[in-house]
Amino acid sequence: MGNVFPPGTSDTRIPESRLRDDDDGFDSDLNTDMIMLLEENARLRALVTQLSSLVLKHVVDQK
Repeated sequence: MGNVFPPGTSDTRIPESRLRDDDDGFDSDLNTDMIMLLEENARLRALVTQLSSLVLKHVVDQK
C-alpha cells in the first residue's frame, strides 16, 4: 500500500478565504474548533504514514 499523502506536505490547512467563500451548506454545522481538529488529524495521519514508511524501510534494509 502506497503513501496516501504527497511527500513533503506538512501544511494541510484550508485557507481562510476558502472556508468563507465555499458556503454550500455542507459544513455549516462545523465550527472552527472542529475544522482545526480535523486538520490536525490529517497532519498526524501524514506523520504516522511517514514514520511507518521509515520503520518498514529500516527493517527491510536490515535483512
